[in-house]
Amino acid sequence: MRVTILTNGPGELWGWVRPVAMELRRRGHSVSLWLLPCQFASGHEREAASLLGVDKLEGPMSAARLWRALGEERTDCAVQLGGDLAFGLRLSKAARVPLTCYTYGPKKGLKGGEGLRLSVLTAFPSQALQIPNARPIGDLVQDSLLMDAQTPQFSQAAWDWPEGQVSPGDANLTSPRVLFLPGSRPAIRRAALPWLAVVEESLRALCPSVRVRTLFPPFVPEAELRPWRDAGLNPVRTGAGIAMRGADFALTQPGTNTLELMHCGLPSLVAAPSSFLGLVPIPGLRGMLASLPLVGNAIRRGAVRHILGRWGGFISLPNRISGRRILDEAWGDISPQQVAERVAASLRAPEALAQTRAELLAMSGRPGAAGRLCDAISALPEENAPLTVGAEAE
Repeated sequence: MRVTILTNGPGELWGWVRPVAMELRRRGHSVSLWLLPCQFASGHEREAASLLGVDKLEGPMSAARLWRALGEERTDCAVQLGGDLAFGLRLSKAARVPLTCYTYGPKKGLKGGEGLRLSVLTAFPSQALQIPNARPIGDLVQDSLLMDAQTPQFSQAAWDWPEGQVSPGDANLTSPRVLFLPGSRPAIRRAALPWLAVVEESLRALCPSVRVRTLFPPFVPEAELRPWRDAGLNPVRTGAGIAMRGADFALTQPGTNTLELMHCGLPSLVAAPSSFLGLVPIPGLRGMLASLPLVGNAIRRGAVRHILGRWGGFISLPNRISGRRILDEAWGDISPQQVAERVAASLRAPEALAQTRAELLAMSGRPGAAGRLCDAISALPEENAPLTVGAEAE
């Protein structure tokens, strides 16, 4: 078959598309990959996509140009792995092919699938309860992590340390390894650098033996790592599945990386300081209003309250999925020093860390979601056979 994949942000591209594209090509299908407009884009999506070995790569481009181009795409099947569903529905209607959408939650536009051959897949049973008629098949992110060890350029050792660089441990700690994850968007990473430098300095005062690494994707340019190296934050470009499995604890922000932490069983603090709120993009009209002076911050804080209320006050995906606090979370007016104290307190509680690790791994489930998604595509009915799944979801 000719399979067209639509995707948008860095998490979806690297965590979802990567294993699906590999599995499709392993089965002999041709893969066309389209990069959709995304307010969360890192700027490195095309470079990352070029590493996936797809047969055709399109985008990113303007929404108007993309809309026209999708109307001319010739394919046998469309797969939406992130992004505005309007583009997937456009392709499905124009090419008269079935559309399979994989999503972690209710998605605007699914009502537009009425009368089309639309199927909806998700990762976990608890997520499927939020999306009418969606079928859980497992988490694609788990498959992506397993690929890291199988791909030489993504498997650089993260915790090799120069001789004599680690100071002797104190009575409670023996060189704990803490992984910083500064995010995928350059603007947030630039703001995070001085903030994390203070965290590292404060943490080292509390735990002199601590070893810190800052994780970057393999496709981030070397030049971007230099200021992090100069700040003593020890950046490394390698696969998350390599770096996370060698760490004892992680400090991260909300996003797909919290699922990577879950699958690797890595206890973590998920932090969202309000000082970074202005750097987080908000889509649509609300995003335009949030950019206005005076009222912008109030709109952003209101959006945060809405999201927290919708998800039981949790900011990390594992906590939302489980409905309880497994990963530690901190958000609002928090300082780097307070974050360092939280991390140090966690490191001094090895029994609690072991329990958290066990709970995370118990949630992970079995790998193979990419294969199950490809099986679902292969089982789609022929043209004119009715299939409308998840049409009532909003």
